[in-house]
Amino acid sequence: MFWWPAGADLFNRLAHEPATGQLNPLTMNTYKVVKNVIKDVVSMFPDSFYHGGANEITPNCWKSNKTIQYFLAKNGTLSQLLEMFVNSTLPYIINQNRTVVYWEDVLLDPNVSVAASVLPQKNVILQTWNNGPNNTKKLVEAGYRVIVSSAEFYYLDCGHGGWAGNDSRYNQPPGTNLGNGGSWYAPFKTWQTIYNYDITYGMNIEEAKLVLGGEVALWSEQADPTVMDPRILPRASAMAETLWSGNRDSTGMKRYAEATDRLNEWRNRMVTRGIGAEPIQPLWCIRNPGMCNTIQPFKLS
Repeated sequence: MFWWPAGADLFNRLAHEPATGQLNPLTMNTYKVVKNVIKDVVSMFPDSFYHGGANEITPNCWKSNKTIQYFLAKNGTLSQLLEMFVNSTLPYIINQNRTVVYWEDVLLDPNVSVAASVLPQKNVILQTWNNGPNNTKKLVEAGYRVIVSSAEFYYLDCGHGGWAGNDSRYNQPPGTNLGNGGSWYAPFKTWQTIYNYDITYGMNIEEAKLVLGGEVALWSEQADPTVMDPRILPRASAMAETLWSGNRDSTGMKRYAEATDRLNEWRNRMVTRGIGAEPIQPLWCIRNPGMCNTIQPFKLS
């Protein structure tokens, strides 16, 4: 079945991306397959965590299945389907001596989600990607440990145009403002944008303790090994510095000038080791440290 039927709008697709298909929580074979996958992954990776996904469920995919149609006709809901799946797989993962990581959608999605009672804070970590610090705040307020991957700051694949073919958004007369250029979650996330992000913004001390850290993401729709190094580096290095040692000096000023010099040096080290990290300044600036800085310092806002 085609992932985006003719005449259907964005919210009535059968999948977020091709190919179409979701596991059916009403079929027992689903759990046989999933548990075999979990068992194989756990045996291959010694990590103490297992990522259970559970994000971006496409309602119309489930609704197109006759068994699920019957379930819904008997007053069942899509959220109940997700709860069935979580209740059938979460205990199995925990029994493998793993802490389960889910995307935030499992709790916060407005259409298909489960109650907090289904996700014990002791065994579950939630990874946030939507709505910046606001969703992170919601999760820590609910008592969950959180990994931050806010798309507005940490999605490294965004800003390169759309991947869908025959996209009518590009069929516009000259001079038309294309906005995000068809890119999902545009614009491109610069190293400065990443460096500037405070993943515990708006939290008190106890809430901030629940934020375990951050993770940049490079999704593979438009990325493969030929572009992987420059897409990731040195932008991921900017995140590493701000999470490890902060992005402000002792007076509260942002350290963009110092960070620029450090990233230039680090980028050159990577290049000499055969890593294709992209440049962040012209060579003249690198050879003349500080001479490409702005006159006005960045002030604490």
